Amino acid sequence: MESRKEKHERYLDKLERHISFANDSTKYSSDRFDILLISLSTSALILSIGFVDKVIPNLYCVNTSLLKTLWLLFVITLVSNLASQVTGYYSDGSYHGKSCSQDQLSLRNQCGTVWGSGSTYQKSK
Repeated sequence: MESRKEKHERYLDKLERHISFANDSTKYSSDRFDILLISLSTSALILSIGFVDKVIPNLYCVNTSLLKTLWLLFVITLVSNLASQVTGYYSDGSYHGKSCSQDQLSLRNQCGTVWGSGSTYQKSK
């Protein structure tokens, strides 16, 4: 029969794996969102510039201020996404000043205190 401490350890291990998986999934989805935003903005900009003559035959007779505004917004989207990629590359990968492993260690210590074991865990090297 499993003791209470062993169940608690197993629970904490599962919780740590879940947190790690959630962090990885969040990073993956945010990376994919950036790629999606770049792809959609670039393709919409290229298609609208390339086919504007075919869609609007008399381009000079029509007010194109809305079209130009949309082109400007697509360019702003691309530039801001590029800036986001660059700042993400140069960031140190920490989450609010602490690494994810420190968060997990803190969680383990807090859970150990709550469950009454009173033991604290040291970061393994």
